[in-house]
Amino acid sequence: MGKMNILIGDITSDEILKNHDCIVNPTNPAMRMGMGISGAIFKKAGVEKLENFTSRKYHITYESNANEMKVGEIRITPGFDLNMDILFVQGPRFWDYNNPLEILKMTYLNLVDELSIKPYKNVLLPSLGTGEYGFSHEEVGPMLKAIITNFVKNHDINIDLVLYEREIKKYYE
Repeated sequence: MGKMNILIGDITSDEILKNHDCIVNPTNPAMRMGMGISGAIFKKAGVEKLENFTSRKYHITYESNANEMKVGEIRITPGFDLNMDILFVQGPRFWDYNNPLEILKMTYLNLVDELSIKPYKNVLLPSLGTGEYGFSHEEVGPMLKAIITNFVKNHDINIDLVLYEREIKKYYE
């Protein structure tokens, strides 16, 4: 049986990163350095190393979007300077769907399915979709808590949900 914890701070700070073997990256379809958490993860891992790896492994080019990530898809890369794996997760943008919360829920369920077959013991997870992709913490918090709490009851894995601001913690408790 695992445990879900809520941490407040920068997911890429040395203090939060220690003792983890995996970090979840809310990515863009091209798996390139983005804004917010994704940008911070790329910087900490080494932008050039990570972008070179993702473009080679997944054959993503600036000219073609043929191999870009689909909504709900999970891809794993080495973390390079992070010294842990990075799970790239492509979530939905709120305004692209009639039922965006259901699509985000499917994305989280895909993530925990992936975690269930990997040997990870301590995972860092941001709240997916609540930045540039337009979801509110009020909507995502209860759903995410239910999914993660249920998952860790049945798996020997600790998931540390990392929130940037203390004020939003109430939505995830």
